Amino acid sequence: MRIKKSLFLIFHFSLLIFSTACSVKTTPIYAVIKTPKIKIADEGFIKEGLGYKKLIIYKAANKPIEITIKNSYICFNNKCIDKATFIHNYISKTYPADFFDKILNYKCPRGFFCKSYKNKILFKDNKNQILIMIKEIK
Repeated sequence: MRIKKSLFLIFHFSLLIFSTACSVKTTPIYAVIKTPKIKIADEGFIKEGLGYKKLIIYKAANKPIEITIKNSYICFNNKCIDKATFIHNYISKTYPADFFDKILNYKCPRGFFCKSYKNKILFKDNKNQILIMIKEIK
């Protein structure tokens, strides 16, 4: 009887650990991303899981834009390339590879005009015509 009870407790404890370790945090946001190659502004979500962050922005009745950031690459609408190439191709050739990581963590990249609040980040680069604003919706 004791063995059954012990196995039962171990099973439920393992299930609890497994379910919380694989959980995904979803935060509703309003986002504006304006670069020479990307122009989107609408509501969406930031999904945060184990080893990745995904920015999903819904464009008025169109297919949503998805930007997934993992360790060494970024996927833009399911087309994955390394971070430096993505930043150079879609944002600016002068930006560091971890630029989007910092923006999605509400941290300002060094050397740029940027305002970061608890639930909002505003990034502007007038020279390169870039505006990125992400604000959590309560």
